[in-house]
Amino acid sequence: MQFPIRLALLLRPTVKIGILLAVGFSVLAFVSTPFLLPEITDHYGISLGVASLIGVFQLGGFVVTSWGAGRWLQPRGWVFVTSLGAAAAANLASAALPAFAMLVALRLLSGLALGLVAWYGWVQAFGDTRRMDDVAVTGPMVGLIAAPLISVLLTAGGARLVFGALAVVSLVPLAFGYRSEVDHLPRTAKRNRAVPAARILLICLGLFTLGGSSVFVFAVVLGTANTSMSVTVIAVGFSLNALVAIPAVRWKAPRKFPSPPMAAAAACVILIATSAHSWLFFGALVAWGFFFWLAIPGVFEVLASRSRYPEERAGDAQAVMAAGRAGGPLLGGLLIDGLGTTALGVVGAGLVLIAAIGVFTVRNVAPPLPTPDDTQTTLGSKT
Repeated sequence: MQFPIRLALLLRPTVKIGILLAVGFSVLAFVSTPFLLPEITDHYGISLGVASLIGVFQLGGFVVTSWGAGRWLQPRGWVFVTSLGAAAAANLASAALPAFAMLVALRLLSGLALGLVAWYGWVQAFGDTRRMDDVAVTGPMVGLIAAPLISVLLTAGGARLVFGALAVVSLVPLAFGYRSEVDHLPRTAKRNRAVPAARILLICLGLFTLGGSSVFVFAVVLGTANTSMSVTVIAVGFSLNALVAIPAVRWKAPRKFPSPPMAAAAACVILIATSAHSWLFFGALVAWGFFFWLAIPGVFEVLASRSRYPEERAGDAQAVMAAGRAGGPLLGGLLIDGLGTTALGVVGAGLVLIAAIGVFTVRNVAPPLPTPDDTQTTLGSKT
């Protein structure tokens, strides 16, 4: 039921269409990576571990600019236009399939541009629930069609056509409204250090995304090799993964215990990596999207309640999750090349399970902390 409701809301968005399209383009670019890895491996005659560098550097660039843009830039229209122009240039040059070292550098440029686009989009929405919903739902909505679209393009023209299509699509948002509605971003003079419980939770979030992405980014390779499924069928699994994420994000029941869905996500990880049965692989691929997004908001709630400055820890959480996603492809590639898919599944699922245990422990051992505003209110009521 959430899908048609969200689709209707996107037809009357509170954020400019061009900005939403740009955020959607960034999702399309990242979804393409798992499908491109086998093509890149075959074309250059390299191992999966080496081929995974295109994902590592693209995600690494995304982390740098999405985390640091607010410290260096103000949200101006030229930032948006320059970012999409750089993304188009990087993808157009990638379509030539140059020397692999050059391709990696181009994917880094693409990641830097995508990070700026994501930052520009979220700046317009932050603090407004309706606007944040419009931006947040763009990812799963685009994810529904991204994987099948990439699969069709790969079948029709290989990696060159995919990169060429990304170059064209990256310029589409410029034909729509994209002018920033934020005049100026305030600069914070000082940040407060996280308390030990919050640090542990941040580490758990990093491990959660590191373990998950180390397997998920190779899902196409694993599915075709272990179960003989076609790329088209796996693409459908990616779409359903995005579909089930929508009700998980919008879950209305209390999320007091995020560790059980994290543990369920760990089971999905090991099944994706090791299952020889197509129905188990496909089910785990779909279920991962549900359990991941069911768990993350719950972990955020625990993190906020165990932090004296929860608004600062929210940014830290996004940064460590992005760092985990960036490191996942490298870890997964090294494990596949060195120890095989079983080791990949055990390590990936183990990291996710360690994260679940860490969150469970902190939630049950460390009591919630009052924020500075709560402390002031309490002191004021006593005077």
